[in-house]
Amino acid sequence: MEGSKKVKSGDFSSAGFLRNAKGPLADNFRNMTFDLYGAERLNKDNIAGRAAGYRDLAIGEFGDNIAPKAQKSLERYLGRINYYFEENAEDIDKYFNEVQVYEKKRQDERYRGVAHYEDRLADKDKELYKSLSKWTKEIATAEADYIDDLNRIGQAETQSNQAIYQINPNMGTVDRLVTWVLFSCGILLILGLCTRLAALAVAGFLAQVMLAQWPFAHGADLTYVYYQSVEFTALLFIAAIGAGKFAGLDYIVWNSITQCCSRGASK
Repeated sequence: MEGSKKVKSGDFSSAGFLRNAKGPLADNFRNMTFDLYGAERLNKDNIAGRAAGYRDLAIGEFGDNIAPKAQKSLERYLGRINYYFEENAEDIDKYFNEVQVYEKKRQDERYRGVAHYEDRLADKDKELYKSLSKWTKEIATAEADYIDDLNRIGQAETQSNQAIYQINPNMGTVDRLVTWVLFSCGILLILGLCTRLAALAVAGFLAQVMLAQWPFAHGADLTYVYYQSVEFTALLFIAAIGAGKFAGLDYIVWNSITQCCSRGASK
């Protein structure tokens, strides 16, 4: 089930898909991308702020006794981050310069709709995204190591299995929303509970997926439209007939409501 895969992985990102949107709504979808060019995630002050937050969280979880060791762990982590940025400074600076040039070209109305020009822009965007993904994943891994260190310190101090957990720094609001909507609606559809609502919610999601790859736009990936349209049609059919009323928990709910209403009417 698509939703459960996203929940288990914990690192679902819609960035690649949203950045590659085609058609009249492309900019709308693109602007939904979390931290589009990484200005927030490649900011050392933001990284340090998150790290200090995890230190405070660990102290709150394990007690004030670990504060000195937690502070030293924070300093080690920030040293690692500073070294990482020093090692990649030239590439990161070059990346942000290329982003500025790319955005200027992308906003140039003279080249809108010119096929070969749009292809070159799409290729450049993929190149930029690949570079950004590499850095942000490596920073997220370093942060996870830092959190593990805080947990080791705290568990050794308290002799417990308590732990603090990382909130994936590369997942935005849209990513979390998609993950949990698909997961919860999938569960509801399996149980046959609130079937119409769940089916319409997933159908709405699939409609946006298809709109993001407008069939008549140059470069659109029509495989999304073809196979998503089949699921979209099936979900609309499920919503129309209210399948849960025949073989699901909606049957129990529907019968209970019917019986209550009939008793009230007879009185």
